[in-house]
Amino acid sequence: MSKIFSYDKINFGDVMINQENVEKLFDLLDESTIILYEHSKTPYLEGLVKTCENILANSAETGNKVVDKKLSGLLSEISEIEFNKEEIRKAFQYACLKGLKHQNTSNQMITPESIGLFFSYLVEKIYDLNELIIFDPLIGSGNLITCLANNLDRDTKLFGVDKDLTNYKLSQALFGMLEYGENVYFQDVLTFKNFISDLIVTDFSGLEQKSIYEILKHVNSLLREDAFLISVIDNSFFDDYKLKDFIYEVKEVWHFFGMIVLPKILFKNNEKSIFILQKIGRNFIKPKKFLVTELPDFNNENEMITVIDQLNDWFEKIDFYRVRENDEKNNGG
Repeated sequence: MSKIFSYDKINFGDVMINQENVEKLFDLLDESTIILYEHSKTPYLEGLVKTCENILANSAETGNKVVDKKLSGLLSEISEIEFNKEEIRKAFQYACLKGLKHQNTSNQMITPESIGLFFSYLVEKIYDLNELIIFDPLIGSGNLITCLANNLDRDTKLFGVDKDLTNYKLSQALFGMLEYGENVYFQDVLTFKNFISDLIVTDFSGLEQKSIYEILKHVNSLLREDAFLISVIDNSFFDDYKLKDFIYEVKEVWHFFGMIVLPKILFKNNEKSIFILQKIGRNFIKPKKFLVTELPDFNNENEMITVIDQLNDWFEKIDFYRVRENDEKNNGG
């Protein structure tokens, strides 16, 4: 058994993980996907989605008895194992990474799990809700939103949107495996309307500045009053000469709550940060200080504890509005 970020002073990533279970499930996902490729030349990521469907149906039907027997044999090897949600997510993440490598495709559609775990820490600090409706407008493979939900000590309902068909199918498959429902939508987020969430999380990595501005303006209407948007964003976002104009344009609806610089070791090419916005509503309290810090390597326990202590001190001493259970859910628009 192992657990991530198990330092006594850090209250996130508290789910127990059996690494042997992760490896067994990954082996099944991988071997089954390879069999599908050898049988019908199904691309790896498409085969991964099909394998998830087979697991959920507890059967495999390809029209070839020999292939079906092999696939059914693999399914039987895990039939008696009870996987927890983090074991499933991690195995699926590893398979996704392998598939992207096969395609020579960037893996930035998969947000590192350490960030999802850190998001869970932040959510515990700014929300007092027993149940959260969480929305990711750029869901990618679904790794960020599911990692967050798996590590929150509260009920969650997850929703996601992506206009890329592969991302849509992968996140839909992961939602199915984790029993998070079917609330993944294949469409452009700018056309997604008539919906209110308690929390928005997303990864803006690699997106053009203009697209980020458009999405931030649009999703404000998809969030309840005084609630938060927590995102991963390229540091180049803060260098754009149009940023001041954007801040001025949205100052009545978004408050720039905080920025947490992520460890450089996590990313090969672009340096990134966690960017936190709060929707300005009737209960909004403007903090006297901007939340800003820089995270060390997540594996450096001593430095990490020091930064967490600083963050805990900020959350304890700075007056700001925490989203509470008894507030009405509305868009304030």
